[in-house]
Amino acid sequence: MGSNSGGRKIHKTLTLLLALIAVIALFPSLGNSQKVGKKLTKQDIIDLLTGDVPSDQVAQEAQKAGISFQVTTSVANEIRGAGGTDALIRVLQSLAPRAPAAPVNPPRSGTSTSPAVLVIESRPGQSQVYVDDEPVGSTSQQGRLRLTRLAPGSHSVRISLGGYEDHEETITLAGGQVTTVAATLQRAEAPEPPPVVTPQPNPQPEEPPVVNTSQGGYLGVRPMDQQPAGARGVVISVATPGGPADLAGLKTSDTILSVNGRPVTTPLALRQALASHQVGEVVQITWYNGSNNVTRQIRLEAPPVPGQATTQQITPPSLSNMPRNGFVTFTVGHDHGPNGQGGNNYCVGIMSIGNGFIYYKGTKGTNGVHDYEIPLKSIKEARRNTVYLVNIGAFHIRLKKGTNYNFVAINEQGQYQPPDPILEAIDNARGK
Repeated sequence: MGSNSGGRKIHKTLTLLLALIAVIALFPSLGNSQKVGKKLTKQDIIDLLTGDVPSDQVAQEAQKAGISFQVTTSVANEIRGAGGTDALIRVLQSLAPRAPAAPVNPPRSGTSTSPAVLVIESRPGQSQVYVDDEPVGSTSQQGRLRLTRLAPGSHSVRISLGGYEDHEETITLAGGQVTTVAATLQRAEAPEPPPVVTPQPNPQPEEPPVVNTSQGGYLGVRPMDQQPAGARGVVISVATPGGPADLAGLKTSDTILSVNGRPVTTPLALRQALASHQVGEVVQITWYNGSNNVTRQIRLEAPPVPGQATTQQITPPSLSNMPRNGFVTFTVGHDHGPNGQGGNNYCVGIMSIGNGFIYYKGTKGTNGVHDYEIPLKSIKEARRNTVYLVNIGAFHIRLKKGTNYNFVAINEQGQYQPPDPILEAIDNARGK
């Protein structure tokens, strides 16, 4: 048993000696690398390690001769697999030559590496410029704006200014070329005021009902408790189903403008105007339904007796309770415009969608807050941005006449979110 063990040791020693002789025969430069000057390849390192040359000796030879390869992650794994230590890997990494610079591909024939340039010339100046329905800046007082960061290809350009008709056209930009869009904006025609209709004498009922008329006639509407900022009249939160107003076509979220030709601008003014008329009288009501002014003659009825009303009780939607009344509500940030501050000048608030409108009420902001009442009928499109604030998932609401509103969805932690649920809610509300 002892003689066999001794024989195996002698055999192993002879095998190692023969392997070292073979390695020296294969690599005559081993121990004399400085004289030869040949750099070691990756395969040289692996062959030395698999030939039972220790890692520290391989590192010494590499330092003398240098190496001709990059020590990438995959190369380092191969060397470790051959028995190399981490210390050897670090030595090889320090000796690795610099990676060659990537070749610069020459431009194809017929193409240009110069940017496309778009020049806007507008009259009057200080007009807002939109490219692909997204704001890119305003022209100067002299009416000039130069854009150099647009991609070559087809783009739609819109130039807008309050009180003027928009100018729109489609252009094609090419690299290395300057394209100019010149526009003289035409003043927009002022909307015609609603016609004033003289109310007809009220017919007397054959048998007037015996009711308490101390509070005046009943129209069947309830004003919104918190009126949206900028409303032209009194926004209605509830038009009682089957009531005089509902039967005449006045609906929830419509805006009452006048009673018998007399403008009403507050809920109190509306109540006082109705209180001056008795049950059975016919009054002329003018309201805005989101797209047009409507005028109707409506006969006032007796108010329902408490406890005997047959109509369904409806909690009026307001900016504070919209989520409980069929509205879809989101937290959003409203961008106040580019002007070099895109994404940094904004207010945060609640966007509620329902009853024919999009309501936005700002609650806090870096430069003021805004409140908007946007009729769904006035919207031309609502979609994601592709240029302006695209890195934070901004989306815009473009009106058929007017301007763009840019928003971004925000979660409870103030983090930007994809706007898809909001855009889907808007499309659903618009019947798309």
